Amino acid sequence: MLHRSVVSLPNRKCLSREPTPIEWERLRVNASRVRRLVSIDGFTDAPKLPCGPVLRRRTDGIGSALDLFRPVLRPDVIDHVPKRLFEQFPPTTLFPNLCELHFEAVFGLLERSSKFWLLRQFVSPGLQALRFDVTGIPTHEVEQLFAALPREAYGLRQLSVSAGNGTTALTVPPSLGKLPKLIRLAIFGIDVSLTRQTITNIQQARCLQTLKLNLCGTSCDASGIPLELPNLKTLYLSEGSLSQCTYFLRQVTTRQLSHINISYRGSSSPAEVTAFVESLSTSCQTFEHLERIHVIDKSEHPDYLLVIPLHSESFRPLFKFRRLSSVTFIGIGNFELDDRFLNDIPVVWPSIQELKLISWKRCAFYSVTFTAMISLASRCRSLRTLHLTVDATQWTTIPRAPDGTKELWPTQTTLRNLHLGYSRVSEVARVPYFLAEIFPTLWGFKFYERYLRNCAADIDLRLALEKAYSNGASGLPLQQFG
Repeated sequence: MLHRSVVSLPNRKCLSREPTPIEWERLRVNASRVRRLVSIDGFTDAPKLPCGPVLRRRTDGIGSALDLFRPVLRPDVIDHVPKRLFEQFPPTTLFPNLCELHFEAVFGLLERSSKFWLLRQFVSPGLQALRFDVTGIPTHEVEQLFAALPREAYGLRQLSVSAGNGTTALTVPPSLGKLPKLIRLAIFGIDVSLTRQTITNIQQARCLQTLKLNLCGTSCDASGIPLELPNLKTLYLSEGSLSQCTYFLRQVTTRQLSHINISYRGSSSPAEVTAFVESLSTSCQTFEHLERIHVIDKSEHPDYLLVIPLHSESFRPLFKFRRLSSVTFIGIGNFELDDRFLNDIPVVWPSIQELKLISWKRCAFYSVTFTAMISLASRCRSLRTLHLTVDATQWTTIPRAPDGTKELWPTQTTLRNLHLGYSRVSEVARVPYFLAEIFPTLWGFKFYERYLRNCAADIDLRLALEKAYSNGASGLPLQQFG
């Protein structure tokens, strides 16, 4: 059982007097059991760290780590109490078994000078996961802290550093690459004009498996020979433009990359999307490891009227990665794929489990047919989730057996969630009938209504599905009907 307040003194309105020796001792005993001081949505991988009592801070603005020793604390003593506490018991003595610390979430109410002083006190060889923010801390003090980590916190496996919620660029020092056990590193954020210097310094962390970076700045440094991150398995890039993410990928090579997650801002052109997809082939030295690709345009105010046609040829370089199990592209443009592309997917991605090609609020191109979608979903025997906009206004073409007779696609019992996006549907396509016959275990079926710009198509889709369902597809085993 996780203890949310394992360190506490008896209830009192505020800490207005010196605690008694018995109260100090109770605090020390309880604190010695704590393994993690974290927020509920911390960066670190809890399952990979030792289990034990946890003190969590709520992220809804209620409570803080000062709840360690009071229910309500007067603002005028908010800095005094931690100093008094940790003068009595240094952090490494009070929390001898601490292995994870999300410092900002726990001690965020302290003044900057007090926070940095206290952070230095927590650094120890037993610490395995550390997250902190350096906003307002003088550069030379930050550099001193980074330089001390390999010597004083050589047990660190996970490290997350930010400045100004990722809006201020940090210089990644070579000392971070000298942490011998570091497997996960997050920097919010880095200056893309210093990309090669950053990679060079990170490169020294030979055990690094997960890298998470927020990109800042507008220009990129001069290119050169790509630098290798040999053990990297997961890469997250966010906040920069897609072209900046592409530039970063071109500066690194990996042997074992299995997951890549790109969250960029700003509309990208078809050429930039193609360049990004092609950069994966140059960054991944081997094609058999990549399993998951997730790309999303997270612009705050995107121009949805801007048409960004994305043809099948832009995505065909992904066919080199035969072990892909999840492919997701959200809001990056207007997909204009073809049936041939869909027909090739079961061959090149036999283990695909999730496929989402989401235009999201952009004008849809009805370039692929419902027939091709049914063929794709029935032949991908592991497919669980599919999101695709199709044209279902024509007769669905049923395949023929070798003797020339019509024969339905084989039943596929894995598909659980189908989203038809902005698809146009008419009754002649018999959409509910084919879904019921071929995907008997389908659980979730949805489509866009609220954001569809072509109101006539919206009405056709909704009414056609409702009418067909009520007239002959009453056996459709759907728990959710859009």
